Amino acid sequence: MNSFPQWFIEKRRFAEKFIEKAPEPKYGLKLDWNKFRLSAEKYYRTMDIDDLPPEVKGSLQNLVFPFSKNIAANIVHVNETLVYEKIIREMVPRGVEIINIEDAIRKYDWLKNYWFRAFPLTLNKLSAIHGAYSKGGAFIHVGENIKVKKPISSCFVVASSRYAQLSHSIVIAEPGSEIHILTGCTAPLTVQGSLHAGLTEVYVKRNARVVSTMIEYWHRKVHSRPLKAVIVEDGGEYVENLIMLKPGLSIQAYPTVILKGKNSSTILRSIVIGTDSSDIDIGEAAYLVGENSKARLITRGLALDSSYIKQRTKVWSKASKSSGYVECSGLILSDKAKLETYPTLQTLVKDTELYHESSIGKVAEDQLFYLISRGFSEEEATALMIRGFLDPDMLDLPEPLLSQVKSIIDLIVRKAKM
Repeated sequence: MNSFPQWFIEKRRFAEKFIEKAPEPKYGLKLDWNKFRLSAEKYYRTMDIDDLPPEVKGSLQNLVFPFSKNIAANIVHVNETLVYEKIIREMVPRGVEIINIEDAIRKYDWLKNYWFRAFPLTLNKLSAIHGAYSKGGAFIHVGENIKVKKPISSCFVVASSRYAQLSHSIVIAEPGSEIHILTGCTAPLTVQGSLHAGLTEVYVKRNARVVSTMIEYWHRKVHSRPLKAVIVEDGGEYVENLIMLKPGLSIQAYPTVILKGKNSSTILRSIVIGTDSSDIDIGEAAYLVGENSKARLITRGLALDSSYIKQRTKVWSKASKSSGYVECSGLILSDKAKLETYPTLQTLVKDTELYHESSIGKVAEDQLFYLISRGFSEEEATALMIRGFLDPDMLDLPEPLLSQVKSIIDLIVRKAKM
């Protein structure tokens, strides 16, 4: 701690003292935080992604994109350590900085103006634990008017059992800049009783655009609590795609976007697949503060096996001439699965327009019969209808990532108990 600036040390001390009086998280399966270790085995850096330990490399392959040649930069964290970093300078313009978060804290004193600014440190016990003990994470800074044409990949692997991965990442897109960040979170099959709770703060400055695509793939012995908050200034746009391919034992996520500036906008889209007996509490929120701000929230949930999905979406407005749209849809394919939706619209002003659509159902028998009559097997017809419901095309993902995501969805559905 002695090598960190004083402001950071004081934040740590405050967070540590606050843990005891902090409330438990409002949503999600209750966890005993004392069961998780705050440190774990260290992994060493490698110059070649193929030289990563087999269990780490195998888990990364579930995420599809870390081995793609269509990305501008690739960084991999295992537990709390940055183990692999490759930046293709021909694709990453000058003025874009990608470094470890601890190095950024030591390098830039002004980061004190961003550390836990978007995400409240005192929100609950998990955020306080995070503020006191976080380790690892990425700092991505895009200079003014710089546009990164290819995605940047940032992956987090939990490789130790009974361990809490508490990474803290900060993304700053300066005025007029553009960037697409691919984030993947996963763990090897051998890991048991662990927690991933990566926290990300995103700052979208005037007329900047940030696209964030996050893919999560956990097996049934891991809990996940990704934390994210975003602030968007005048004319800025934030787009998020959350793809929950395998939710693990439990997951709770509620990314929140504050549209602070005039003419700011956000699109939040999520595809959630519940498998096994996973407990899934997933949602998204947009706060319309700036005049003429716009939000569009779309959530699709697919409940398989004996999974339990709760979908929460919220648009809150105090901005004149603002608008918000919420679509929350669920499909149940098992008699043992459960699915609930909780769309919320709130406004403090009269000249705003907020809408929502919400539905839960099952595969339509007549449509299924029609596809079978056209020569499809029942399995093929069901998979086709599920893909149509989840609609991965709405995510606007680059190829070959889109095709690979569709293939993984089809594979998961075929393996499920309906």
